Amino acid sequence: MTTLREWREERVRSASGPQGDLSMIALHSVDREGPVDGLPGVWAPVAPGLPGLKLTASAEDGIQVNGSVVNGTVTLAVDHTLVRISDRLTAMATEQPGSDHLLEVWDSEADNLRDYEGISFYPEDPAWVLRGEFAAGQESRTVGFAHQSDQEGVTRKHRSPGDIRIQADGETYVLTPFASGDSLIVVFGDRTNGNDTYGMGRMVLVEMDEDGNAILDFNRAFLPPCAFSYAFNCPMPPANNRLPFRIEAGEKQVIRRNIG
Repeated sequence: MTTLREWREERVRSASGPQGDLSMIALHSVDREGPVDGLPGVWAPVAPGLPGLKLTASAEDGIQVNGSVVNGTVTLAVDHTLVRISDRLTAMATEQPGSDHLLEVWDSEADNLRDYEGISFYPEDPAWVLRGEFAAGQESRTVGFAHQSDQEGVTRKHRSPGDIRIQADGETYVLTPFASGDSLIVVFGDRTNGNDTYGMGRMVLVEMDEDGNAILDFNRAFLPPCAFSYAFNCPMPPANNRLPFRIEAGEKQVIRRNIG
């Protein structure tokens, strides 16, 4: 595992990369074959219920996939196939629970990049490395999470194969993580939100030790992508993940300079 310093440096650096969170300018839902606003080519779902997209373009469109100009139809694997649209624009097929056919678009000269200075952090505090009990449920269990850009009352079903019980100040709290690929993530709120830290909440990866305990290192708590760009649609902390105390560890805010 990287050191905390290395992890923080990579977080600051990667946010402003060509496909970094700050460069994200759009998240399109492609539910039928047709054009996508501002992009060349014709985009379409692979098939109902099957994540991924198809792109049809001519050589004159100048779109490249895997370094080759597209002249016909190509299939875009979710979170894998990078599409280069121009010197500035890139795109990739992605998905969220309830949305199999999404298209992320990045601009290497996005407005969000212009005033970015970095990320603020709390000082490292070993007391905020908490060991909890992982109470496993069915591997296929799903839990509803509200998302920032969805209508009020709408939830998306994320896979969540268990809960995590932690102790803080003599009280027991049960946190619900969601699965993202091979990782478990807890999206949480605490009393620093809206003051010291991003208002919606933060996230932390779950690590498992050799005894099957869940380790939450809040020194590596990180800002959700929507803290960097409103183009993202992030899951929000469910009620039981909103903790009634301050977690003074991890990332705090995106730092922006005054360029006015």
